[in-house]
Amino acid sequence: MRLRNLVAFAVAALMALPVVAQEQTGSIQGIVKDAQGGAVPGVTVEARNANGALQSTTTDASGAYRFPALPPGKYSVTSKLSGFATSRVDVVVSLGQVLNGNMTMKLGAMTETVEVSGEAPLIDVKQSARTVSLRDEAITKMPKGRDFTTLVTQAPGTNLENGKLGGISIDGASASENRFIVDGAETTNLQSGTSGKTVITDFVDEVQVKSSGYTAEFGGATGGVISAVTKSGTNSFRGDVFGYYSGSSLNGANRPTLRLVPTNSNASEYVTYAKDKEKTFEPGITLGGPIMKDKMWFFLGYNPSFDPLDRTVTSRADGQARTKRQDFTRQNLTANITNQISDKLRSRVAFTSSGYKQTGRLQSQDGTSSNTANYDINDISSNYSGSAQLDYTASNKLFLHGQVGYYRQNLYNEGIYQGTRYLFCTSNVGQAGVPANFQAAVGTTNVPTNNSTARDIKERIGGQFDVSYFVSAAGQHQFKAGVQMDRIGNDVLTGETGNLVRIFWNRTLSGQTGAYGYYQVRSNGVNPQLGFITQGKIHENNLGLFLQDAWTINNKLTLNLGVRTENEHVPNFADASYGLPATAINFKFKDKLAPRAGFAYDVKGDGQWKVYGSWGIFYDIMKLELPRGSFGGDKWLEYYYTLDTPDYANLDTASCPPACPGRLIQGPIDFRHPSLDSDTLDPNLKPYKSQEAVLGIDHELNHTLSVGVRYVHKQLDRTVEDTGALDAQQNEIYVIGNPGEGPLTTAYVLANGTKVPLPKPQRTYNAVEASLNKRMSNRWSGRFSYLWSRLYGNYTGLSQGDENGRTSPNVGRGYDYPLIQFQGDGTAAYGLLPTDRTHQLKLQLVYDFKFGTSAGLNWYGASGIVRTRELAVIPPNNFPVQYLGRASDGRLPFYNQADLFVQHQIKLSGHMNVTLSANVINLLNSDTATNYFATQLASGQGVNFSEEAFYKGQVNIPALITNIPKDPRFLQNSAYQSSRAIRLGAKLSF
Repeated sequence: MRLRNLVAFAVAALMALPVVAQEQTGSIQGIVKDAQGGAVPGVTVEARNANGALQSTTTDASGAYRFPALPPGKYSVTSKLSGFATSRVDVVVSLGQVLNGNMTMKLGAMTETVEVSGEAPLIDVKQSARTVSLRDEAITKMPKGRDFTTLVTQAPGTNLENGKLGGISIDGASASENRFIVDGAETTNLQSGTSGKTVITDFVDEVQVKSSGYTAEFGGATGGVISAVTKSGTNSFRGDVFGYYSGSSLNGANRPTLRLVPTNSNASEYVTYAKDKEKTFEPGITLGGPIMKDKMWFFLGYNPSFDPLDRTVTSRADGQARTKRQDFTRQNLTANITNQISDKLRSRVAFTSSGYKQTGRLQSQDGTSSNTANYDINDISSNYSGSAQLDYTASNKLFLHGQVGYYRQNLYNEGIYQGTRYLFCTSNVGQAGVPANFQAAVGTTNVPTNNSTARDIKERIGGQFDVSYFVSAAGQHQFKAGVQMDRIGNDVLTGETGNLVRIFWNRTLSGQTGAYGYYQVRSNGVNPQLGFITQGKIHENNLGLFLQDAWTINNKLTLNLGVRTENEHVPNFADASYGLPATAINFKFKDKLAPRAGFAYDVKGDGQWKVYGSWGIFYDIMKLELPRGSFGGDKWLEYYYTLDTPDYANLDTASCPPACPGRLIQGPIDFRHPSLDSDTLDPNLKPYKSQEAVLGIDHELNHTLSVGVRYVHKQLDRTVEDTGALDAQQNEIYVIGNPGEGPLTTAYVLANGTKVPLPKPQRTYNAVEASLNKRMSNRWSGRFSYLWSRLYGNYTGLSQGDENGRTSPNVGRGYDYPLIQFQGDGTAAYGLLPTDRTHQLKLQLVYDFKFGTSAGLNWYGASGIVRTRELAVIPPNNFPVQYLGRASDGRLPFYNQADLFVQHQIKLSGHMNVTLSANVINLLNSDTATNYFATQLASGQGVNFSEEAFYKGQVNIPALITNIPKDPRFLQNSAYQSSRAIRLGAKLSF
């Protein structure tokens, strides 16, 4: 037996490929008293997990015991001592929770019937962090998508804002400001900051959302921390064979699409395209059980997804209908081994994979795609993570934890066209002098893409070691200190295989045009025959340190105090020949000191009333988008020429650029001008920083029902952005710095010497949240929340709400030129931010019928997003200006959506049963608008004016744009809720 345990431990160590680890456990602590209320020392306390794992400890002189690291799950905690009847309390442990398990022992024999001395607590009275954990019915009985991230929006204050922020928003923060943890391995996308891994919900045991007040152990997130833990095996062999089916035949009709009239770029229309024929099949299997009973368990899950899609489109070129197929296959795999080596030692090794292959590309639904282009293009992605953790309880006072892991993703494709891509940005149908064979609709292109990726490997290697020590001194202290190591890497070679030529038929650029309009050629300074390219290979090492204390005074008041700091390195992608250091930015420990303080007060000492509050400073860990774009990775030049011939297919000659047909209007304009220029970095650059303050109260009404109220204030103190100016050639020159600070305090200097200050970035979120939670009893459970909030400022965060969800951390358009931060009257453009939703309501209900059917309902209602118009200034750079201020045009309609999950279980023999299910997203097929077209001027058009006059408030923008072509889609609804989608499932459990 010892040999087998040793082998298991060795396997865990060998698989411990060094990602920054995070908590994967919760804890139970309590006091054992006798019937008179006196402490009972020397009691043996055991915590047995539902899977069979057992940990034991002994109460100290004060009757206290603790289990500092318990995997999430249901526990039966028993106390045993000669002369007393055994006592028990049942507790459900979630990630990061510290739950009370107080017990009372009565005189009697240990062999007497075990007495349940209490119900599992609903409220964690020891911590000030705001967390929502989703287990059991929240995962298995609620409507959801296939990925674990679709569950997190059940938490109050957590929304999916794809249209404006590119993903999950927590308490007003953008989608690129969260951290994602799977089995302790960080799986955040290194470039965008969004989730970097798919984990199928059938494999998930718990999902947790930390939204505020989290301890110093957690860094690198100014939004929230989202963690998922996969299922583990038990002492019994259990498994499922399952399958899901979804497809176009089960879904509602397509929503209308807003577009320019293909043959008239001056008019718009709504068109509803025919549905693609899609059938998604998802067979799967899970199996878990003991390797050694009570000692070692395994879990394995495999769920491939096969998604063929056929699209039939009638070509505008010849009127013929053609059908093309795209096949998408994803391989979802998870496996883990959990080992309870002894009462003191526990380990877990986990692996997940979610790579995919997409075969074929589809033609545009509007019929403008080329009939002769190659669509046999394959996109292949690998994506996996592995982690291993080891927990050691050295004594009742000392606990040690170590964890290591690895995360890697890569993307490449095959069959990409090698050469120039031509794109009609306006239509030339009916244009005088253009032969019929050269006429085509807006959106026409010769190939679906010429963007090829040879490799884009992103990886993270790291680990964490921490020590917890329990001390009695003026109360009870749990000191925890740790070190976190993180090594990131990116090896990338991607870009356009030829120039990108955008053609603006019958349009002018800054008053200049050719016989047929003008065109734009995208190239680069390294190889002019290619378009936009990204290349580089980097590695950087980061180090984090934290120290925290949970200090409980008089068993009622707990102070959560801590500080963390990081030594962060941001890489340089430029070739060494340019003479730049390998590390472009280094934030030292002193630059990122982040104190945290919170309190939790158990008002009556019975765990039924908790008042809590917290304050903290939070820093971002920079993503790779900025160094890829601004430190040598991206290469990008733009040229603008008069269009003097209708023969567009021969514009890109062997010498183009720079010697392209027509007259050079402008260019080359370098949109990555600072990439290889060492003086474009503020030497006193400070890291992205935010603060928060929270105050709340929770009350347990009874053993199944609790209510809570929370006030939260979050503010952005500082950002890091590429802050721009224009040189004489109209190149966009950037300084990487803190807008509004240091060298970036001035937007413009007036002729009289007055300096117009550059508006500082502001994002302020204030919210009041009320919630009601009922855990499962009498066959039903529920959660209801109402949130009032206000999101105000001029900066949406690391993903860009003003740019329809562009996830480009630190390089948004907002500070690319000072004018962008001003209204038409020359004042700073502060106001309601795009995803401000004044009112939000969420309701989740689960009901178990007596006859084996259960139903889960999820409903979300919220104020519509604000509408803000903008137009482009200073062509051809065309900087967006919100000239009438933010929220200039009201809001979109109130949003509401109901989702439903229904399943029916048919019991067979023994543990076998069959479950049939239907998952319905958007049950009522609501079609509320979710986005709008904000840009007033037509594509490629912009307005010029005197900046001196602008900053004096003397520019009449509405008058200036009178004769400039407008975009006919302006302020029209451009996106809607997805139509009803149904997924049918069947599962055999054994």
